[in-house]
Amino acid sequence: MARNSRYGLVSRPLVAVCLVIVSVATAGCAGRHYEQTDAGKLEGDLIVEWRKPDNFIYLPAADNPLRFTRTSSNNVIQPDRMWTDGGSIPRPFWVFRNYSPWGYGPAFIVHDWLFRMQHCEIDGHDDYDLETAAVIMSEVMKTLMEQPDFDYGSKQSMYLMFKAVRSSAARASWENRDCPPVDIERRAEPDLVFRVSFD
Repeated sequence: MARNSRYGLVSRPLVAVCLVIVSVATAGCAGRHYEQTDAGKLEGDLIVEWRKPDNFIYLPAADNPLRFTRTSSNNVIQPDRMWTDGGSIPRPFWVFRNYSPWGYGPAFIVHDWLFRMQHCEIDGHDDYDLETAAVIMSEVMKTLMEQPDFDYGSKQSMYLMFKAVRSSAARASWENRDCPPVDIERRAEPDLVFRVSFD
């Protein structure tokens, strides 16, 4: 059984049935969304430090930082140091393929960075709004999915996540001005460090 803090216990079979129904119902929209989304260019190294429990820090590589170039504008998005939880996927969905909080890792990092820019009023934050952040996350997802060695993802999961990051809860988070410091110098060494290259 999976626990949902608001509604008590929710069975995994019920979650599976709901996911199948939603996927079928959105299949046409998902296909159109995928076709209308531009793939971009993903480069550099993604470094994430795991600090228990469920605390992660994204660190830009000094020699080759992660960056995403949008096709539509040639705009380059280069995340800086920040706390992240990957994708904010509800825990009951983690058991299903394509709904891992780290399955589309670079897309979630870029999306989290756009939120961080907004929260901390980092230079350039006025260039983005919630809708644009959602579109950019989809662009990074499509960029990953079109790589021949990326054996993950689906048009439905990409579309459902696009819809989720435009929700009223996402808007409330976007408008939040909380800007927590990333004080890694005062913390213990990480439990694990993950590094993935995209060149």
